[in-house]
Amino acid sequence: MTSEVAAWVGGRPIPVALVEERLAGLRSGPYAARLPPPGTAEWRNLRRWLVQAITTEAVVEGEAVAHGITADARDGSPGWLTLLDALRVGGVTAAIIASHPLARALRRHVVPDATAPEGETHGYYLRNRDRYPEPYEEVRERIAAELGRVHRDRRFTRWLDERCAELVRLQPGLEHPGDPRHPDAVHRH
Repeated sequence: MTSEVAAWVGGRPIPVALVEERLAGLRSGPYAARLPPPGTAEWRNLRRWLVQAITTEAVVEGEAVAHGITADARDGSPGWLTLLDALRVGGVTAAIIASHPLARALRRHVVPDATAPEGETHGYYLRNRDRYPEPYEEVRERIAAELGRVHRDRRFTRWLDERCAELVRLQPGLEHPGDPRHPDAVHRH
């Protein structure tokens, strides 16, 4: 790659050096043995995925500044990404929410907490009796809160995806790993 810029986020350059720094951190971290070897298609896709994560972080940071949002105790400290969250929310957004309290603060601002409506909650209970053998009254609030979190995460993901689509411009060669226009694309739907 000849450019020193990996991407632009709302006119702000994201340097290739930052991507390389993050890759070096992964290479020296506890999961280094699980990473693909440099020069392979998988390695190039890892770089592309990191660019997605870095640009999404930049969008979150920019939107937080624009809205005067800061993280506080409600947003907790960086946490681990669970498989359930990754599947439910989507890999990049789920990783950003898990690792950045500021993303959780922004999510709270963009999509306030809410519980699911009674009809949806009761229907979910009836369809999932194997998971909820207790009487409905004992689990109703827990189910309504969980369904509310799922809806909030989906709405925030859609909002963040729209903001990224509007603000992020990737340099050639660093497109999304699933972009079918590059030869290493292996992500299929």
